[in-house]
Parts: sequence; C-alpha cells; structure tokens
Amino acid sequence: MAIKTETQTTNGKTDIFVTDTVTKLRWQVYRIDKDKEVIKFFPGKDRRNNDTFFLKEITLEGFKKLPIEFSQTGYVKAGALYYLNKKLNGKSIKKVTISKPRESSYNVSEVVINYSDFQRLKKRLSRIAYEAKIDKGKYADEFFYDTFPNEFTAQNETSKTRYLKVINNIDNDIIPHFDNNSVTRFEDFYEQLLATKYKNADKKVRFVTRTKIKIDKLAVDNVIAEFEKLLIEATSEADWGKFLLKNLFLVDSKYIKAIQQLNVVLAGARKVDFGLVDYQGHLDIFEIKRPTSKLLSTEQDRGNFYFHTDIIKALTQAEKYLYQAEGKRDTLEKDILIERDTSVKVIKPRAILLIGQTAQLDTEKKKIDFRILRNSLKNIEIVMFDELLDRLKNLKGKVFE
Repeated sequence: MAIKTETQTTNGKTDIFVTDTVTKLRWQVYRIDKDKEVIKFFPGKDRRNNDTFFLKEITLEGFKKLPIEFSQTGYVKAGALYYLNKKLNGKSIKKVTISKPRESSYNVSEVVINYSDFQRLKKRLSRIAYEAKIDKGKYADEFFYDTFPNEFTAQNETSKTRYLKVINNIDNDIIPHFDNNSVTRFEDFYEQLLATKYKNADKKVRFVTRTKIKIDKLAVDNVIAEFEKLLIEATSEADWGKFLLKNLFLVDSKYIKAIQQLNVVLAGARKVDFGLVDYQGHLDIFEIKRPTSKLLSTEQDRGNFYFHTDIIKALTQAEKYLYQAEGKRDTLEKDILIERDTSVKVIKPRAILLIGQTAQLDTEKKKIDFRILRNSLKNIEIVMFDELLDRLKNLKGKVFE
C-alpha cells in the first residue's frame, strides 16, 4: 500500500491526512494544537495488523510536535498500538492519554500512560522484535547447515551476538534484580572495560569524568530528596548530625574531614556535635539545632527585633566551646592526634551554627534585623537549614545543568 501525507493548518491547529494512492481513500490521522500542547491521534484501522483500535482517538498531552514513536502516516512504531488495543479493549475505557506532565494512572474512564513509561514499552517491544529477528536468522543458519552440510558451515554464537543481547537489554527494569554479587561483577567488568577499551590515558580520564558526573548528579539528587524529607519530618538533632556527617560537602567544600562528638571541655559532660577539619588542617566547630528553633524574639526593643533565647543559648554555648578549644590548644591537638589519629591545628577556630529556617523571617523588618544581628558575630556563622538546601540545589545547577 502506497501512502501519501499532507498537512493543513487552520487557526493554529495542524491537521495531518494520509491518502492511499491506490484506492484513493483519504483519512485524518492527527490534529496538532501547539498552543495547548495537545495532539489528537485518530488510529482508525491499523493496516499493518488489520485491527481496528477500540477508541476513535488517543490524546497526546504535553507535545508540540509528534513524538518519534508516532509515524506521520498514522501508525505507532514497534506495534505498541496493537498491544494497547489488545490489553485495554473490553475494559470499558473511555479515554487513553499519553502524557508528559502526568504520572501513569488507571480508572474506569481514563487510562493515563506517562510518556516515559510509554517509551519503555516501545523500546522493549523493539528489542524483542530485534532479538526475534536474530533468532530467526540463527534458525535459518542451523536449518541450511543440517540440510546441506557440505554447502553451509555451522554458525556458533559470536561474542558480538552476546554483546548485542546484553546492550539491548540494559534498562532500569533490571536494577531491582541486582544482588551484591551482581554489582561486584558489574564493577569488575567496568574496570576491565577501562583497561581494555581505553588504553589511552586522556581518553580514560574523559570516560571516567563523564561517568562520575552522571553518578554525582544521581547522588546529589538523592541527597536533595533526603534533605527535603528530613525537613518535613520531626528529625532529631542526632539524626541531622548523621545526615550531615555523611554529606560533609553540604556544610562547606573546604572541609575534608569531620570528628564526631569532639570534647573541647575536658571537665564538661557535653561534647560538640562534631569538629570540622579543612584542607589546611585547621579545626572548626559545628553545632546543630533544629529547623524549628526560633531565630528572633516575638517582641521588639526600641523598634528592633533581637535574637530569641533559642539562638542566644546556642551562641553562648558555641562561644564557650571556642574559648575552651583555643585555651587548651596544645592539649586538644594532642588528644585528637592520639585518640582520633588526625593531625589538626587549633588556630582561631570558628563555629558554624545550623539553626532555624528563613520562613520565620516573614517581614522585611525581620529580614533586615536578622541580617544585622548575624553579621555582627565575629567567630560564629549562623546557617539556616533551608539555606544549606539552597546551596546544594545551586551546586547542582552550576555543575550538572
């Protein structure tokens, strides 16, 4: 069957028609509304499978142009339309939507298939068709060798065939099936790939860098998601400490090591949350309060807001830690070297206090007064929880986007 396509645009909407050049039959297959980002697909009869789709139209949502899975002549590649019809026909479905913005959902009136999920279906169907083609070729090889052994040679599965099977079946669906042994084998294979495929040092560095960026982006996304979850939950100071200890780069990129439960007051019972060691070996102190801790007083003094008692207590404690640390500098350096196997320099240490959130500063007056109060501190830096989260999001934007 020879097919010819033509388009007509009226009032911002583009209609696509196809004509069978033999029978002269003409029918509409698409209507594209770029402004609304909606495409109506009219599947009609699938002339490739001789099936009629159970609905007169399918809605594509979030598209200004046809996605690559849809041919201009009105069929869906890899036979995806056939399987949609096969699985949904007879289910009393009134509407089928393939959507970019919405997640996949199913109810009695509408089935929504997220575009990423639809792509996964089409991709897998394509792989199966490709593998079936290879299997048919292998069977034909076997048939002719068995029937005419003097004319044809036996065909063994080559490494290239195995490579194609592996590479064509890599997708996110197989990740849940990986156990520790599988991950280890994958890591070993990755090392062999670098050693064999990329013998040139420069190429190897570029390959590792590209891979690291992808992994780091995934790691940063996970850290952001975990941070946002902790902000919603009633997370304890201890759990915040564990999270930040694990993700030290959030605090400041200059810090390369953390020392948990550091005792800077020899006779004191309480220890600082952890000490931070920068790349030059200098020691600073990190104290964690809660995102709900108050920043400013509810009342004003002579027209100005002042620190809430929550933050005053934390600042006083931090100042005490700094005083004690510098006062017993030699002893503290030796203790950390002996007990923590870490060489540090206690020279004019600073303290970082993580406390509160900017949402508390809900007026311009509060923002100004808090900025003045914060900037007046000499040796202590106040950082709010959401500011720390914004640092991470900004880092992601600069490095990965």
